[in-house]
Amino acid sequence: MRNRTVSIVCMLLCLLGISRVSFAQQEDNLLRREYQVAMEEHVQNMIAALSMYSSDIYYENESVLRTRRVKLIRVFFRSEQAKMYDFLKIGVETQDNYLDVMEFLRTIPVVLPRVTFNMSVEEISPYVRLASGEFKLPVKIAITFVDLNTNQERTMPSRVYNVYYWQSENGNFAVSSMDLLREQQQTVVRNEGNASEWIAQGDKYYNAKNYTSALTYYKQAAEAGNARAATMVGWIYKKGLGMTENAVEAVKWYRMAANGGNASGQVNLGDAYYTGEGVTKDYNEAFKWFMQAAQQGNSTGQSWLAIMYRYGFGVAKDETEAVKWYRKAADQGSDFGQYYLAEMYENGYGVEKNVTEARRWYQKAADQGYEKAIQKLKVLSGTSTSSTSGKTYKEYEKMADEFYDKKNYTEALKYYKLSAPGNDGGVFNRLGYMYSAGVGVDANASEAVKWFRKSAEQGYMIGQYNMGLMYELGRGIGKDVNEAIRWYRKAADQGYQNAKDKLATLSDTGTTLSKTEIKYYVDKADKYYKEKNFQEALKNYLIAANAGDDYAQNWVGWMYKNAEGVERNYMESYKWNMKSAESGNAYAMNSLGILFENGQGVEVNLPKAVEWYRKAANAGNVHGQYNLGRMYENGRGVTKNIILAKQWYEKAAAQNSSDAQSSLGTIYYNGEGVTKDYAKAMEWYRKAADQGNMYGEFNIGLLYEFGYGVTKNLDEAAKWYRRAANRGMERAKTKLQELGR
Repeated sequence: MRNRTVSIVCMLLCLLGISRVSFAQQEDNLLRREYQVAMEEHVQNMIAALSMYSSDIYYENESVLRTRRVKLIRVFFRSEQAKMYDFLKIGVETQDNYLDVMEFLRTIPVVLPRVTFNMSVEEISPYVRLASGEFKLPVKIAITFVDLNTNQERTMPSRVYNVYYWQSENGNFAVSSMDLLREQQQTVVRNEGNASEWIAQGDKYYNAKNYTSALTYYKQAAEAGNARAATMVGWIYKKGLGMTENAVEAVKWYRMAANGGNASGQVNLGDAYYTGEGVTKDYNEAFKWFMQAAQQGNSTGQSWLAIMYRYGFGVAKDETEAVKWYRKAADQGSDFGQYYLAEMYENGYGVEKNVTEARRWYQKAADQGYEKAIQKLKVLSGTSTSSTSGKTYKEYEKMADEFYDKKNYTEALKYYKLSAPGNDGGVFNRLGYMYSAGVGVDANASEAVKWFRKSAEQGYMIGQYNMGLMYELGRGIGKDVNEAIRWYRKAADQGYQNAKDKLATLSDTGTTLSKTEIKYYVDKADKYYKEKNFQEALKNYLIAANAGDDYAQNWVGWMYKNAEGVERNYMESYKWNMKSAESGNAYAMNSLGILFENGQGVEVNLPKAVEWYRKAANAGNVHGQYNLGRMYENGRGVTKNIILAKQWYEKAAAQNSSDAQSSLGTIYYNGEGVTKDYAKAMEWYRKAADQGNMYGEFNIGLLYEFGYGVTKNLDEAAKWYRRAANRGMERAKTKLQELGR
C-alpha cells in the first residue's frame, strides 16, 4: 500500500530488508508532478525525519557527472501480520550536489500507514549510529518513532527529540524537534473532535477580527470535513478580510461547503453563479444551489429562489411559485421575504391582490427596520384614486402591463397614460420607450424625451440611462455628450450596468472629462476600493485613466498586476504604469522598476529596473528609495555599493519604511560598510518591529538569543520570535521549536 498525502519529511532505514526497483519514466514524471503540487500546497515542510534510514542512495560515475537516484524503498513494518508497505517512491536524476538530493527528500510528502510501532529509544539508536557513522553521509540523520495507537510520544523525554537532528557539514540547515503524532492524527484519521475545536477557535478569532488566525483554524476544520468551516473560509476570501479579496478562491470553498450540505455555503455558491463573481455567470447553477438551500429551510435561499421564479432566471417564470417561497422566507422572519411578499400582494403578482395583506407584511418588515418597507408604508398611506372610475393608478398600471404583454400596444399606451399621475418612474420610462420606438403610437422623439425626463427625475435608473442615450444621440433634443454623461452617471450610481458600460465607452473614445468629472470617478473608485469592491473600483479608475489621470492610471496598473477585480495581466499593468510614469507619477515609476526586475510583462532587465527605481527615489517615493537601496546592497543591475545602499535606506527609513529600517539594522549587524554596532542594529530593528515588520521582530529575537549587544535572554528572544511567527515567518517558528517554546 502506498500513501501520498501527509507532508512528512523522511529518509528511511530498512528494518528487514531493502529492495531496489527502477522506475518507468512516466512514474518518475508523475512523482515529480506530485512533488511539485505538494510543495505548493504545503507551505510548512515537516521539521523531522521519520522512520528508518536507507542506504539505497548510490552513486553512478558517468565521466565527470555523478548521478544519483533514490530508488523505491520497501519497508517491512513490525506488525502482527508483517505486512509490506510501499512507503517511498521518488526518482532524482542528475543532481550536481548531494545536498540538493537531501533538500529534495526533506520536503517530500508521504503518509505514514496506520500501524503500531513498538520501538524503544534503545532500538532506534543503532540506526542512528548507522546513519551518522557507517555511511559517513554529508547529512547526519536521526529519527524517532511514536506509537500511533498508544501515544508513546508523550512518555518519551523531550530531550530525546533534541538529541536527534539534521545538521549538514556546512550548517545549511538543521532541525531540532518533531511533532509526528499531531500531523498523523490530522491526516491519516479524520478527527471530528479536532474539527470542532478548530472551528471553535476560528469563531473566537473571527469575532475578535483576527481574520488571519481565524482562517487558519477554519481551513483545518474544513479540510477535516466541516462544511460550516468551509463556508467561513469562502466568506473570508470573498470579503477580503485580512487579505486581498479573492472571489475565485471563495467559490472553491463555497463549493466544498455546498457539497457538504451546508445551506449557507449553498446560498453563497448560488449567489456567485447569479452574479458571476469568481465563476462564470450561470442562472441554472444558481437556481440549483438556491433550491438546495431553500429545501433545507434557509430563509435566504428561499428568498433567492422566489426571485428566480419571479423573473424566470434559470427556471420558467412562475409568480405563484415565487409567492410560495417568499412566504416561506417571510414566515421565518426574513425582512427581505416579508417586503417582497407584501409587494406581490400589493400588485396581485402570483396571488390575488390584497392591499390589506400587503400592508401587514410591509409592517412586519418595517418593524425590523427594513427601510424600503418603511418608505412603502408612507407611500401607501397617501395612495390616490381616480375620481371617475375608483381605480388606483397602480391598477391602471397593471391593466396596461397586461395589454402590453398581450401585444395590444394601443390599449397599453392608453392605460399607461391613465396611470401616469401616480408618478411612477417605470411607467414614465415605458411611455418614453413607446414613443421612442413607435410602439402603439407613431414614433416621436421629442415626446419620448419628455417621458424619459420625467422617469429620470423620479430617480428611475433605466429612465436616466435612456435620457443619457437621447442626449448622446441627439434624438428629440440637442446632442450634448456631457449631459449624456451626467445622466449615465446617475444610472451607473444605482448599479445599472448598461450605464457603466456607456461611461467606459465614452471615456475610451477620448471624450474629454473636466477635472471635476475626473475627481468624481477617482473618488468613487477610491471608495469602492476601500470597500474591496474591486470590479467597480477598476471600472471607475479606468474612466479617469482613459481621460489621462496619472493617479488612476497607476491604480489600474496596480490592479492588473495584483488581479484585483480583473484577471492578472502584467502586460496591461506595464502599459498603464508606463502611461502614469510618463506623466510623472512616482508610484508608477517604482512599479515599473518592479516589473523590470521580475520580468513581469517585460523581459527581465535589472539596469532598467534600477533606472526606474532611481526616478521614483529622486521623486521622493519611499518605495523607490528602499528598492534602490536594495539593488545597491545586493549588486542587482548596478555595482554593489553598501554605502549608497545605506544612504537610500536612510532616506526611506526617514519616511517610516519598516523594510528600510530593518535593512539598516542588518547593515549594522553585519558591519558592512560601517563599524559593526549591535546597539545601532537593535535601534533600527526596533523601529521596524514597532511598525509590525516581522524581519525586525525576528532579528531582535536573534540579538536576545545570542546576547549580541544585549544581555542574553531566551524568554525575550522567544517573545520576539513568536511575534514574527504569528505573522507567518517559518524561520521564527523553527526558532521557537529550537528553544522548546
